[in-house]
Amino acid sequence: MIDYLRSIVLGRRHVGSSVTPPLFFISYAHDPFGDDDQHVDRFYRDLNHDVLMFAGSRDETAGFCDASLRLGQRWSRTLVDNLSTAQVFIPILSPKYFQSEACGKEWSVFASRLDEDARPESQDSSIIPLLWIPMTVPAIAQPYQFKETSFGAKYEEVKLRALIREGRHGDDYKSFVQKLAQRVFQHATAVPVAATAARPGFDEILSAFTSMPAPRPSAGNGAAKVRHSNRRSSSLVDRPILNANLPEDPR
Repeated sequence: MIDYLRSIVLGRRHVGSSVTPPLFFISYAHDPFGDDDQHVDRFYRDLNHDVLMFAGSRDETAGFCDASLRLGQRWSRTLVDNLSTAQVFIPILSPKYFQSEACGKEWSVFASRLDEDARPESQDSSIIPLLWIPMTVPAIAQPYQFKETSFGAKYEEVKLRALIREGRHGDDYKSFVQKLAQRVFQHATAVPVAATAARPGFDEILSAFTSMPAPRPSAGNGAAKVRHSNRRSSSLVDRPILNANLPEDPR
């Protein structure tokens, strides 16, 4: 019975070795001069493994993370398709993330899908922000459910980058990934988000971060807590409409 329910939720089908539609989409700012990309890639592979475990799937891929996109490049068709259909959006927050035009546009596309879906319960469950380092979180990310304690005390203390990089946190990292994977699977299957029929082009989307002040890393090891709110911020209310032929963000 459980397998039957899994097969009909979201009208999911399996194409090749990927779950369709994808259960999650990881959005992050690339690091062309450091080693953060390889740490994000490891995190993606570990999360993918555990999500497939909860889904009981024999596929190889449950989500999407574009490890090849570089500064100045436009979106691939594969990225657009996954962003337009993924069930859970996982932005990895850092000061650099909110300065990225591509990340701001990815946020806009997924948030617009939530607006079009018009179901309040989707707002909190379908965007799961993760802190890469301790930092003050900008207002645009604050309306979404963000309970750090649910992912473990060590993540709350050091955030994701240190959890991955420092070997002494190995057990805490594995526990964090498993808890996140369970949450992704539960939300993706319980509160499906409708795909957008249109496939937006890079230049047709206005970054959600265009007029937002630059965020700052927080002082010390503790990060500012993100307040839970059932209301959308004004920046979300004024979110741009997809395929509006908007000019490219100059930043």
